[in-house]
Amino acid sequence: MGRFVNASPSAARSLTRGCLALAAAGLVLAGCHTPGSSPPSGNGSSSPTPNPGTSTPSSNAGGGTTLFPYAVGDTWVYVETLGTDHGTTTNKVTAVEPVADGHRVTFSTVANVAGLPSTPTTLTYIFHPDGSITVPFAQLGNGSVTLKSGSIVWPPTAVIDSGKPTRSTLVVQIKTAGLSSTVHADVTVKGGGPQSVTVPAGTYNATVVDETIAEKVEGISVTTTVRTWLAPGVGPVKTEVLASSLGASRSTVTDELKSFNKG
Repeated sequence: MGRFVNASPSAARSLTRGCLALAAAGLVLAGCHTPGSSPPSGNGSSSPTPNPGTSTPSSNAGGGTTLFPYAVGDTWVYVETLGTDHGTTTNKVTAVEPVADGHRVTFSTVANVAGLPSTPTTLTYIFHPDGSITVPFAQLGNGSVTLKSGSIVWPPTAVIDSGKPTRSTLVVQIKTAGLSSTVHADVTVKGGGPQSVTVPAGTYNATVVDETIAEKVEGISVTTTVRTWLAPGVGPVKTEVLASSLGASRSTVTDELKSFNKG
């Protein structure tokens, strides 16, 4: 989220301080967390495991979908805005590995944004044979998060184009301030149609994917919407995160593509 996700924030810091919201990670957002928090652990009970005897493909291995291609060495640089903070996020494909249900693609993401850790974070996506993609999720707020079950999946392009929503449920354990709680988050993924979008890297005819994550934290309803613009042959070119709670709604994170270089 760019999703690549270092999401996943300044508005988020004020909106969700003391509690937590989950957001799907495009490439700009995934795996991002606020200072003092721990990255989410686990990627869902449905995550595939490597096939016996398989090996990591050569460095030029590539694949993906028309809207989200990948190859080892591909690098996306995003301009990231978190409230009044600005900086860049760099995402690079470091490995592609065959697994039981497709290919596991590992990204290294490094943030150069005030208030975010500069240590590289590893993000994992699963690209399935039917064109669907299992994506990570991002943490907003302080605390540690463990994904106990469920996953966030972008459906195949044909389903995205149809605008038909797909739904899933995440079960997450949250530990903060010495307390532990279990949260059920309802996730809806839906195509938002074609849209022209202009970012620092240029203007693209993109396809929009909307993710809505609804949950209750300490009795408070929190809704997080992640909108991702996917450009053919490039992948995520823009991501916006909007968090709503207690009647307040504001954009927490925006990532816009600055450059994309093939490996």
